[in-house]
Amino acid sequence: MVINIASFGGRTHMLDTARELAKLGHKVRFYSYVPTKRAMQFGLPRECSNTLFWWALPFLCLFKLFGFRAWIQNLYFLVFDHFTGLYMKPCDVFIGQSPMHLFSLKMAKKRFGATTILERGNSHELEMIKHIQDNPIYKGKPVMPAFWVRRDLKGYDIADYISVGSEHVAESFTKHNIPRSKIFVNNYGANLSFFHPTELATSDVYDVIFVGQWCYRKGCDLLIKAVKQLGVRLLHVGSIVDVEFPHDNNLFTHIDSVNEMDLLQYYQHARISIMPSREEGLSLVQPQALACGLPLVCSKYSGGRDLKKYLKDPSYILEMDDLTIEDIKKNILLALEKAKLLHGVRNLLDDKGSLSFAAYGKRYDDFLKEIL
Repeated sequence: MVINIASFGGRTHMLDTARELAKLGHKVRFYSYVPTKRAMQFGLPRECSNTLFWWALPFLCLFKLFGFRAWIQNLYFLVFDHFTGLYMKPCDVFIGQSPMHLFSLKMAKKRFGATTILERGNSHELEMIKHIQDNPIYKGKPVMPAFWVRRDLKGYDIADYISVGSEHVAESFTKHNIPRSKIFVNNYGANLSFFHPTELATSDVYDVIFVGQWCYRKGCDLLIKAVKQLGVRLLHVGSIVDVEFPHDNNLFTHIDSVNEMDLLQYYQHARISIMPSREEGLSLVQPQALACGLPLVCSKYSGGRDLKKYLKDPSYILEMDDLTIEDIKKNILLALEKAKLLHGVRNLLDDKGSLSFAAYGKRYDDFLKEIL
């Protein structure tokens, strides 16, 4: 079948989806601002890339100069949503991202009679707002622009199906009266050509690694206090967003964002990984860390619970009962004890390759065959 996949947010897991569905014999077109040469570095065939880089460049420059201001993002979404809807070629299936695609969902149906799937990386919009509205940076301001909220809620209704990464996200939709039959749960995987079992480094070892945006949404304010009270060493790899990083304490080390294929060298210097999110769909760094052999501490909102079924021993994923400093501390200590049981090359995954993006693509392929 012919599948159009669009992503205004760059590569994300949408490129992985396009790559894997193309491998399974579908004719796939990936519409994104990612340049073809870079997309090919992540395995996407050249013929699948329909890059919109030059059209996106003015907006990318505006983001660079003024930051991610709401009016720029709103204009960006509108322009590229309409451009995609009018520019894309005929397809049997259109897969777009929430809240970026709305007009293009409508046009895929109207122009081609396509089945439409909305990819939602986070919980239902209203649930997401509830979980992060206490962030001090908002100070009474709306958590999400009304423009985004309206687009999200309309997208849920217009799309034929909604694809999500974890069960707790599916539950957030049924809580808001979206039929369970409309929701496709497909756990994200890891690119196993980049991430594989590692042996713990012999020098410069960290107790805990946190990969991703250092922010309130991911519980970093609580993580700082837990690490200080325990006196463990933490390595952060990623961008710093809205929680100040404690550079003045020798327990904390920060590394700016790196290419995905370079992350393995940081995982092999850590004993355990952590993701204490207040709100998340399924954090993509979790399957990466597990593939590298690191026990995982996670919150009930990180999607980590779903990944237990892909491990030889599910006890290497420790989910916190509550998102508190004490619970973070308790589970870090438990995970460090589990890490001591791993000798030599640390291998946690089952032998089926179930936590790979290849398996993710096969599950997507089976779903498409079922609904069509």
